Amino acid sequence: MKNYLIVTDTTSAMNGDQAKKYGIELVSLSVLIDHQEYKDQIDISTEELYQKLRDGCIPTTSQPNTGYLQNLMEKWKSENYEAIIVITCSSDLSGTWSGFNLVKNDLEMDNMYIYDSRQIGAPVMDMAICAKEMANNDCSVAEIFEMLERKSANVFSFLAPLDFKQLARSGRLSPLAAKMATILKVKALLYLKEDGSCVDKFAMSRTESKVIKTMIEKFKSANVNAQDFRIYISHADNEELAIKAKNLLQDIFEGIAVFVNKLPAVLTCHGGLGCIAIHYICK
Repeated sequence: MKNYLIVTDTTSAMNGDQAKKYGIELVSLSVLIDHQEYKDQIDISTEELYQKLRDGCIPTTSQPNTGYLQNLMEKWKSENYEAIIVITCSSDLSGTWSGFNLVKNDLEMDNMYIYDSRQIGAPVMDMAICAKEMANNDCSVAEIFEMLERKSANVFSFLAPLDFKQLARSGRLSPLAAKMATILKVKALLYLKEDGSCVDKFAMSRTESKVIKTMIEKFKSANVNAQDFRIYISHADNEELAIKAKNLLQDIFEGIAVFVNKLPAVLTCHGGLGCIAIHYICK
């Protein structure tokens, strides 16, 4: 077993209990509400974030505080790991990758390797868990990075907001556009661009069934199957819809492993309550 520390952040959709279960270090992003900063999964739970949204708050997120990172990384440096492998969300969506690199250089941590996953949400968690399993099986840093690159090249993420309210509140959509979409009863299917640069529109429809059909067609075009892929469904206080989606996907892609968890704060703050994310990623 390699003496490696595997690190990821809370944009991965991993919570504290999961991090302890797998032996992964979880770094919190900040959630900002009414000028007050909360460390995700430490100072504010997912359920508390849901309640803030129900109360009409407009939370935002930011990369981990530099002082917080400095304290964590000084501790890691003192523990003499063979290697510290950090897997972050897309550097285009968060400054977390840059923050790790800044402190790494300041502390001269030559045994730290920081990977920009170009993803967000559950695929990042999947990468971190696989990295930990490989470290436990005596794999090298190079072999782990080869796995990370393979997964980054064989993953796709959809985000389906329940409505446009939070997208408008967070500034991702103008209030007029949100109002028009609501009046016309338009459903949106968003996706993370393959290069991880941004979340963009994939399809629009007036029916939920059309949105689901579009999503399934994309999965089929990528040859998603039970042998080579797994699926993650993350939801923002909408477990009923997530379970329905799980059952449907397992019917269509017979035998495929589907995991349901809660959406990370960074996506919930933009997608709003009720939204779900569906990701496929290669094993």
